Amino acid sequence: MKALALALLIASASAMASETARIDGRIVTTGMTTAEVLDRVGQPTVREDITNKFGAVLGQRWEYHDGRKMVTLWVQTGKVVRVDEQ
Repeated sequence: MKALALALLIASASAMASETARIDGRIVTTGMTTAEVLDRVGQPTVREDITNKFGAVLGQRWEYHDGRKMVTLWVQTGKVVRVDEQ
């Protein structure tokens, strides 16, 4: 049972968001402004609004595809608040 719990903990840790990612050889990190990201790595492949159930925009999800890797930036109020790599 302990081995199963440990395996689940390790698996969930690998799926967690990080604070930095490398896109086209350049570092992007949480706290950067959207202008800094666009200047450093250019336009995202996909840009999607995140809305609540009433349609109000809460932020955006930016996807960058780099070969076999995909980096997702979660943006709120003009700043990167989360970075995911897959």
